[in-house]
This record gives sequence, structure tokens and C-alpha cells, in this order.
Amino acid sequence: MEDDREIFTLNSNTVASNPGRVKVMPLVLMKHFHTPILLLIALLTSIAFALDVSLIWGGFAFLIFLAINIFYWRRKKEHFAHGDSNGGIIISDKPKLIAVTTDLSIGFGGKYPVVKIISYKGKGKLNDRISTVALYQGSDNTTTHWDDFFPVPVEYVNNNQIELKDVLQSYSNESWEILQNRIQQINKPYREGLFIIYSDDSNW
Repeated sequence: MEDDREIFTLNSNTVASNPGRVKVMPLVLMKHFHTPILLLIALLTSIAFALDVSLIWGGFAFLIFLAINIFYWRRKKEHFAHGDSNGGIIISDKPKLIAVTTDLSIGFGGKYPVVKIISYKGKGKLNDRISTVALYQGSDNTTTHWDDFFPVPVEYVNNNQIELKDVLQSYSNESWEILQNRIQQINKPYREGLFIIYSDDSNW
């Protein structure tokens, strides 16, 4: 079957079990991440340098920063459109932390359940459910699972309440129960990190 996802910055050989299908809103993203602001400043600085100092070197720098900016935004678009979407629960209020679970299996060779706890800077409250979209890292042809995954709250890139609700509704009741059960296996106080979940049917 032909892949029509038009992926350029991600691994097109993998397909998320629940793709995010989230539209990135640049102004919303820039409220939560400093990188695009710094890249824009660098781009504008290169233009000023080209006009005031050296057209050649400034133009060269402009092309480089333009390419970096294009790549950054393309990758964010692909991340939230095609990355793996999973539900998260706010498990701590001070500090604000969310827990997200997934199976790091690359699709064969067993089950590798984990819970990732990350810091949270949104408006949600303790025990609230939120949506995330993650990219995975560290797999090659010699392993049967990914090394890690990096969920990002959808509200960091999109503030359309209808779209946020639609993403939350894409998660099954079973997936929430699984997350709750796995959170109970993690010792308190909670801290950021990747936590392996051992169970009778896991392959850890």
C-alpha cells in the first residue's frame, strides 16, 4: 500500500497506532517553546547583516537559517500529525507532572510497557486527563523495542477546544484503565523519567 503521508522529517517506515492528526498553531506553540522564537530572531538578524554589512555572508547565513526554520516547522507539523497519540493524567500538582504510558515494542517480538513522567506547564489540574502526541527514539534492526518516547501535550500547539476534545475521545476506556494501573506501580514521590512496567505478559 502506497504511503501518502508526505513525511520528510520523520521515519516513514513506522506508523503510529493512533496518529495525532493535530493541527499545529504557530502562535500557540511559540507560547510554550523558545526555539522557534530564537530561530526567527536568527533569521531576521541574518537579513539585517546582509543589508548592512555583507550581502554575501549575510545571504549565506539567511539561507542556512531559512532552511533550519523550514525544517523545524515541518518537523513539528509531522510530529503532531503523524506521531503516536496517548492519553496522559496529571499525577502531581507541586510540581506539575503528567504520566503517559505506551508499549515500546516496534510491532513484533513482545510487549515492552513503560510509563513516562514529564513536567507539565498547562492549565490542567490534578487528576485531569490530557492528550499528548509522542515521537519514539532508539530502535534499529537489532532490537525489538524503542529505547524511549517523548510525549508532548497537544495543548502546547493547539488551543481549539473542539479539536482537543476530539483527540481525548480517541482514547479508549481500556487505555485509561491501563494507565491508571501502571501509575500505581510507580513509587511516590513522583519524579520525571521513564519507568519500566513489569507484568506477567511483558518481555522486560
